[in-house]
Formats: sequence, C-alpha cells, structure tokens
Amino acid sequence: MTTPERPNFSGIWRLDTEASKFHGPAPAALLMKIEHTDPDLVQHILAADATGTERRSMFACRAGEETISTIGETTLRCRTHWHEAELVIDTLMSRQGNLLRFEDHWSLSADGARLTMAHHNDALAGQTVILTRDDSAAARFDEPATPA
Repeated sequence: MTTPERPNFSGIWRLDTEASKFHGPAPAALLMKIEHTDPDLVQHILAADATGTERRSMFACRAGEETISTIGETTLRCRTHWHEAELVIDTLMSRQGNLLRFEDHWSLSADGARLTMAHHNDALAGQTVILTRDDSAAARFDEPATPA
C-alpha cells in the first residue's frame, strides 16, 4: 500500500462565499496567507465583517506536537496530524470556562487551486469553508499580524 502524497497548502487564499457553508454569519471577506513547510503550518488571517472592519490574526501549529495559543481571552490547544492526503487540525478551545472541540479537515484539489476546510464530527459539524488560490493578494499581508 502506498502513502498518498501530502499537499503543501502554502499560498494566498480567498474565501469563496458561494461555495462555503457556515454555521452562523460568514465573514464579508476572508484572506488567508498560509506558510506550510511540513511539519510547520502558519496561518495569517485577514477577515472583514459586514461593516468592513478588518481583523488580522496569526496562528501557528506543528504536526505531531501540541501547540498552545491565545487569541484575546481564548486559549487554543491544537494537535495536527495527517490522515492520508488530508491534514487534520484538532483544536480544544477554552473561553470563559467553556470548552469546545473542533476537528478541521484540510484538503487540496488536484490542481492546487481550491482548499477545502471541512468539519465532520465536532462543534461545527457540517461547516465547510472553501478557499481559492489568489496569490495576487499577497500585498495585503505586508502589514504585521497580531500573533495568536
């Protein structure tokens, strides 16, 4: 049995709102710059709400190890691992005494133009975020992000 090739998620990705399915309101705009050198994965996120207010954040994790991050009052305990050609990011989120578990399944289309982030059996089960490659938006990430 051969092991499937592991994709590299590096690039600039733009939310495809039409193809995505959210639990709750979708961001008005979302850009993500991913730096992926296995086992390290860094996400620079630029999100805008309906009023146009932008929020920048950064999140990093390492496959095979637990990573602990904080975003404001929220603590994230993250473990990533590969399941064939799919990267699984398992996160426990603790905020104000509440604990939620998220299991994000990342996969890349055969042509490398579409990144799917799907939730199957977690607090966001059924949510699927579809991003399309848009390396022309790289300049949007010239400003530093706030570390997560």
